[in-house]
Amino acid sequence: MNQQQIRRVETLTNHLCSSSNESFYLSSNNTDASLRELVIRAQTQRNARNTKTLKGLEEMKTLVGKEIGTSEYFKITQDRVNSFAESTGDFQWIHIDPERAKSESPFGGPIAHGFLTLSLAPMFAEEVMPNVEGIKYGVNYGFNKIRFLSPVPVDGNLRCKFELQELTPVSGGAQAVIKLTFEVEDQPKASAICEWIIRYYE
Repeated sequence: MNQQQIRRVETLTNHLCSSSNESFYLSSNNTDASLRELVIRAQTQRNARNTKTLKGLEEMKTLVGKEIGTSEYFKITQDRVNSFAESTGDFQWIHIDPERAKSESPFGGPIAHGFLTLSLAPMFAEEVMPNVEGIKYGVNYGFNKIRFLSPVPVDGNLRCKFELQELTPVSGGAQAVIKLTFEVEDQPKASAICEWIIRYYE
């Protein structure tokens, strides 16, 4: 594996296996494994930790108006911010130039892109959102509202709280509106709040 692939696996290890004493991903026994295999193994272990299962959309309706849960904290590293900048073409110095950010930015150091914060929603959802029996797949349908309320500093620990606001029938399934509240550890104000729309199909 090249260095970029190794960093990706390290990120998976840090988040997906944070409660495990095993770090087999980068062990000598697995150095020849493909990145795809490592990702699948990491995802399998994490899914084993999310054991919440609902008996169809009817049971999911009982969660409307309730908090579903909150993810574990996830560290936002400078490498992750730089990789996001490369993927999106957003190279603004407040994100990728730590020295300049420390001396010139009103935030006191580099911060994550707002869209990087949002992009972590599916990862957090896999940890928090229950499995729903009878659902074949889900589709990201967009957002109703998005507000970035406070910065996410590099090396800050980010988590996300999920609250099911609506569940309405659509052809072939149901549409959920889920309030997401992103929080940085030891910060009193939420980093971002949004309403995420997901369609579940049976």
